Amino acid sequence: MPKMKFKSKVTWTGHSVSSDAVSGAHTLRIDEPKYLGGEDTGSNPVELILSALGGCLIVLVNAFAPAHDVEVRDVVVEVEGDLDPDGMFGKSDARRGFSEIRFNLKIDSPSSPKKIRELTQHVTDACPVKDTLSGVPVKAT
Repeated sequence: MPKMKFKSKVTWTGHSVSSDAVSGAHTLRIDEPKYLGGEDTGSNPVELILSALGGCLIVLVNAFAPAHDVEVRDVVVEVEGDLDPDGMFGKSDARRGFSEIRFNLKIDSPSSPKKIRELTQHVTDACPVKDTLSGVPVKAT
């Protein structure tokens, strides 16, 4: 399969710190909570990173479940990350991004626990968002 290119165009809305991200036919509002200078009209960028990880894991659970002979009734991913805003604001030498991200993948299934564990491991290993968060060069063009 050839490499695929994904794109997003993000444009300031003209209000506060909010922006709209357009990817294909979809638009997503990005903002900050009021205590960080926004109007709270959308998730903030770091929340979207966590959401992208959870969403990717859910996509892969459902994509790979048949190959693992797992029947999926429901999937929930709880994702959280630790971020010290003092690093972003230059108040300390703390890392500017997440220092750690954790997720709890819950698959409701009547399938055997062994098959669910194997599916979970496959999904965790295959997740491109998780892999990206493990370190990839990001550069301005």
